[in-house]
Amino acid sequence: MKNSAVIITAVFIIVGSSLSAVCAEEAKAYSLTDFMRVSIPAGKRQPVSFDTAVVKFTDAAKKLEVDLIAAVHIGDKSYYEELNRRFKEYDAVLYELVAESGTKPDKTLVETSKNRSALSSAQNGIGRMLALDFQLSHIDYHAANMIHADLSPEDFYRRAAERGDIVQMMFNVIVLSVQKSGDKKAAKDEMKSQGRLAAAAFSPNPPLALKRFFAMELIRQADDAVLLFGGEGGSAIISDRNAAALKILKKEIKDGKKKIGIFYGGAHLPEFAVSLEKDFHLKRTATDWLPAWDLRTKH
Repeated sequence: MKNSAVIITAVFIIVGSSLSAVCAEEAKAYSLTDFMRVSIPAGKRQPVSFDTAVVKFTDAAKKLEVDLIAAVHIGDKSYYEELNRRFKEYDAVLYELVAESGTKPDKTLVETSKNRSALSSAQNGIGRMLALDFQLSHIDYHAANMIHADLSPEDFYRRAAERGDIVQMMFNVIVLSVQKSGDKKAAKDEMKSQGRLAAAAFSPNPPLALKRFFAMELIRQADDAVLLFGGEGGSAIISDRNAAALKILKKEIKDGKKKIGIFYGGAHLPEFAVSLEKDFHLKRTATDWLPAWDLRTKH
C-alpha cells in the first residue's frame, strides 16, 4: 500500500485531488474519466495520447455558454499553445491559483526556484522526468480576459484547518490500507503496477515509458484518489476553492459575459459540472478532447 500511495500522490500532483462528485437530486455522477482519458486505438495495446476535455454547458434561452476546461499541470508545450489559442475565443477565462486576489502568474518568477511552492517544485520535477513542460511557464495569464478565481493562501489554510483536511487525509490512508490488506486482487494489481514502473524506469526511452505508465495509473487509481484526497463532506482543496470560482462566475454572468471558460485542474471539474447543472441550470451539450501528452513512439 505504501508504494501505491506514492503513485496516487504523484497522480494528485499532476491533476489535483478529489476525482468524483454526485448530484443526488438528479442521481447523476461525474468522474475523472468525463474530463480525462487515455486514447488507445482499436486493436492496439499501446496508448497514443493522454487527453483532457473541454466540456460545454449551455443555456440556449440566455445564450450563455460555460466551458469546463480540464488542465494537467504538466504537459506538452503544444498542448498549452493550443489552450492559449482557444482562450482568445472567450469573454472570460477563470483560472485557479491559490494566491492573493487578482494575482497573475509571471513565468519568469515561476521559474525562479526561490519563488516556487513545494507543489510547483514537485510538478516541475515530475515534468522534467517525463520530458513535459510546466503549465505556469506557458499559459498566458496576462491576457485581458484571464480572471483569477480562487482562494487566497490565508483563506485556503484557514478553511483546510477548519475542515481538518490533513487529519482526514491521514485517516483515509489508514482506511484504504485496511481495505486493501486482505484484498488478493488489489495486492496482485499493486505488484503488477510496481513491475510496470520498474520496467518503465529502465526502458530504452524512460520519459515515454513513464508517461505511459502514469497516464494509465491516473485512470486506474481514480477511485483510490477519491478516498485519499476527497470525501463526502468535501475539502478545502476542492470544494471551497470551487465555491470561490463559482462566486466569480456569478459575477461575470451578471456583468453580461456570454462565453466563459473555467480553467482548473481536471480533479476539480466533477464538482463544477454538478454545480453548473444544479445551481446554474445549464445543460451539458458537447465535449471536445485535446491531447495533453503525446504517447506515440517517435521514429
